[in-house]
Amino acid sequence: MQDNLEGVGILDNFINIPDDLLHFLKQDTYSLLIKGHTGTGKTTLALTILQALKIKENCLYISTRNSPDKIFQHFPWLNIFFAESKKSRLDESSETRSDLPLFVDGQLDEPATLFERITNQLMDAKSPMIIIDSWDAIGYMVDKESLITNTRVLQTWRERAGAKLIFVTDSPEDTTFDFIADGIVKLSQRHYNDRMLREIHITKLRGVRINRPSYVFSLHNSIFRSYNPYKPTEFSVSLPSKVSKQETRNSEPLFDGGHIATGYHELDNLLGGGFLLNSVVNIELDHHVNFRVVLAFLSKIIANFATSGNPILLQSFEWAQRNYLENCLNARLSIQQKKDLIKIFNHAQLKKTLDQFISDKKHVSNKNQPESFQQIIINTKKKFPKKMLLNIMELDTIYHFYKTEDINKKSQILIDFIRSNAELSIFIIKQLQNDIHAYGSGLADVHVKILEINGTLFFQSQAPWSPLYAVVVDRRHGYPEIELEPIV
Repeated sequence: MQDNLEGVGILDNFINIPDDLLHFLKQDTYSLLIKGHTGTGKTTLALTILQALKIKENCLYISTRNSPDKIFQHFPWLNIFFAESKKSRLDESSETRSDLPLFVDGQLDEPATLFERITNQLMDAKSPMIIIDSWDAIGYMVDKESLITNTRVLQTWRERAGAKLIFVTDSPEDTTFDFIADGIVKLSQRHYNDRMLREIHITKLRGVRINRPSYVFSLHNSIFRSYNPYKPTEFSVSLPSKVSKQETRNSEPLFDGGHIATGYHELDNLLGGGFLLNSVVNIELDHHVNFRVVLAFLSKIIANFATSGNPILLQSFEWAQRNYLENCLNARLSIQQKKDLIKIFNHAQLKKTLDQFISDKKHVSNKNQPESFQQIIINTKKKFPKKMLLNIMELDTIYHFYKTEDINKKSQILIDFIRSNAELSIFIIKQLQNDIHAYGSGLADVHVKILEINGTLFFQSQAPWSPLYAVVVDRRHGYPEIELEPIV
């Protein structure tokens, strides 16, 4: 998702409100209470609802905290949605026009004036949407009993007018109006491993079944966007047409003279342009994350190397994993590219090289024995002298070869050899053992992790440090195209 939103179509693709809540919002009439402490995203959700429902007219947005000009300044996408920022300003000529969206500055209004504005809209307009942001400002100026009475009156008028009322409140612990509202959502934020995590909790939706009570969301680009739970079916592969393959080829160069492009815009930005030459990258998998996720993630990087004519060395995975990766690459690469550029090596070839390095014996070719991993790299570099080599393997394999010995000293020889010959090396860590993590962290220049939180997939970098990124899957081409979206 680009930072500069350039059209309503982009807004439509980016906005995502939980299905149960969206179903509730599409009802003819209701009252919704949006709760949350200051800074949790309540105003962003309220404004995003207008866009999600395509409400550009017959609505009233009363802000008791900010002027309309400030709202449009903080949420620039409103100018795209409403086409003209001048529509944000209420004047005498526009007050009587029901075809314009109304953003009202209620910062200095008395409660009686605010109630009058709301009731007039309910009486004069047909099925309007009215948002009061925030309801607390009215509560501070009137006693609780009067506020409840006036709220009941508004509810009665709302039902008669077939309107939609949204109340925003900064007091999530206050349950005074819970019995009156038809729907209640609560926004919160917390820290997860020193990363900001935002969650929406759906506690009441009258007339709608709540299938999932909470979702993680982001306020990136000042838009509310929730993220759906991980579904294994998202990572299935159906072979696309040749046109689709051509469309997915990267248009940006793989190497800019200093960095190797990752294929992921957010990751490139985090790393200052991409991976450095001859760097080692660790990708760690949470125990809840299926191995297919990391293979789908790596398939874009592999494709970027192959479409530029660069060779790739891949460690042989288990049959199911190897078959899945094969399908991912079939969707992105031609048969000839795979045949010419991708070389598979197995555990025995890697073990042979480890033994040779440790025993300090020179390699002796033998037609009856498999080619060692060391020789595979040497031969690949000779075959592609002016190309960049990508090497992908499981760190667990190296670790378990010598887990009872001095693994750091023994395997460091192999790592040094790989680093000096491969322009990029990626090690996958899939077993949750602290000793493997500690071992791997000491070898890598970059250490990233794919994890699951509240049923949703996320990406984060441990070194260098990064915020959480939601793992979003695009299946328009028939295979899982992964994108990373920051949790802001």
